[in-house]
Amino acid sequence: MNTNLDYNKGMSLGWRLCFILSLFATIPRLIFVWGEGSGATHYIIAFFTLIIQFVISFGFSWIFIFLCLQHTYKIPSWFNQQKSWLKVTFLVALFLGINELLFQLKLIIDSDNSNITVFRIVYYLYHLHLLLAILGFRYFLSTIQANHRINLENEQLKRAQLKTQLEALRNQLNPHFLFNALNILNISIITNPDLAQRIVLDLSDILRYNLKVQNQNLVLLTDELDAAKSYLDLYKARFGDKLVFYIADVQTTKQWYVIPLSLQLLIENAIKHNVITTAQVLIIEIRLSEPDKELTIMNTVNKKQSSHGNNIGLQNLDKRYKIQTGQKTSLTENEQHYTVKVPLIEAP
Repeated sequence: MNTNLDYNKGMSLGWRLCFILSLFATIPRLIFVWGEGSGATHYIIAFFTLIIQFVISFGFSWIFIFLCLQHTYKIPSWFNQQKSWLKVTFLVALFLGINELLFQLKLIIDSDNSNITVFRIVYYLYHLHLLLAILGFRYFLSTIQANHRINLENEQLKRAQLKTQLEALRNQLNPHFLFNALNILNISIITNPDLAQRIVLDLSDILRYNLKVQNQNLVLLTDELDAAKSYLDLYKARFGDKLVFYIADVQTTKQWYVIPLSLQLLIENAIKHNVITTAQVLIIEIRLSEPDKELTIMNTVNKKQSSHGNNIGLQNLDKRYKIQTGQKTSLTENEQHYTVKVPLIEAP
């Protein structure tokens, strides 16, 4: 919170409050003095009387508003360094001292001093009302400052919480990916050593991409598609003709962004929860729709009996989209197809 900026705003409001209080304090005097007589001399004297009244009210108001601002925004000063009881004593003494000084000044200026006691009481009550208005102003400033501090703390807490959630969601993806990737490489080395070198290159590209995007909130769609193709190539090496994939209509007219590793997660999800055999070929299709600003990932459904289908991976992806972009993914499922639509994000 910028204390100097808040203090300057408070000063600006304080000057305005001084003017308003002084103006309202002068209006009754205006009505009273203006109706006492007539003639040019009377009006000149009345005018100067009103000016003096306005200046006195303004000066009195500003002294206490200044102290209130100093105290509210904790500006380094002698007053703020004192204990609470000493501050209160000082303010009471200051109020009585200024009132008495101004009262004596009014006695010198005012020609009618017939009832000094009543005049003194009225004069003190008049300034007491000004002081109460100033204390109300201080309460208003304190409330705004407290609300601003609470909102700022809540915003900082919210950001920290979102950052923690995001890191937790990212960390859930990496072990799952590494387990499947190493399993694919292990099978390929045993069944087809000649293919192992290409698999190692694909795996190297994928791991490099994973390290690159680990601390990024958004990545280029083209980079994500390249990584997804390498990922599918690894699984293709394992399943052969039992796995078919299409990446279609991915030519773009502008740069689009997606959540990193979103395609990898959805591909992994499709392979994990479906039976893949010669008779039950898994087909995965990735298609881009620029007008709808979405990327569609669709796969055929041949669910494993042991698969519970709790969609934790998709829920995590959906949370990441909500946290980082405010958007959400969409899911449709029937007996033949499982379709997820991922929002495309324009240049951040």
